[in-house]
Amino acid sequence: MRHLSIVALFFVMTSCASAPSLNYYTVDMTSSGVGGESVNLAVGRFAVSERLDRHQIVIQESPTRIGYYATDRWASSIGEMVEHKLAAEFGPVDGALRSLIVEGRVVAFEQVDTAAGPVAKAGLDVTIREGESKRYEAPLLEKSYTVERPASDNSVDAVVRALSRALEEIAAEIAEDAEGL
Repeated sequence: MRHLSIVALFFVMTSCASAPSLNYYTVDMTSSGVGGESVNLAVGRFAVSERLDRHQIVIQESPTRIGYYATDRWASSIGEMVEHKLAAEFGPVDGALRSLIVEGRVVAFEQVDTAAGPVAKAGLDVTIREGESKRYEAPLLEKSYTVERPASDNSVDAVVRALSRALEEIAAEIAEDAEGL
């Protein structure tokens, strides 16, 4: 009986030793300096569509098939990363300016495989409200933003860098739209 326990322990330990190591990624949180000039943009909650609501990085392999990287993961939830990146882009709050709240849903945050190579795709459905308004009040703006950027090579690093740039472009578009409200 003791011999069986030792053999079982050996198999458990060797199976753990052969598990692949995981790689963790996050969006580049460095601000590109696109924040609004005449309005404060406070970032609220960003929900995430169901297929993105996991730590695995999504690959749109074809128009009808999605996959996930086996060993490459997001370091935190996509919603949190988007919230933090937008907050970094919009900059600190200036008490003298009008404040608006930006919130919404992440509908795309993935690699799209194309014949030309991988493309990073970021998509947000955004709602902008007056800073003091309630959720049931009509928003000032509801708009969908989507940006696709080619990755510089076939690596996950390149896709993540392209997703970071895509979020910067979306943040610039949101800031421009908010300036006009």
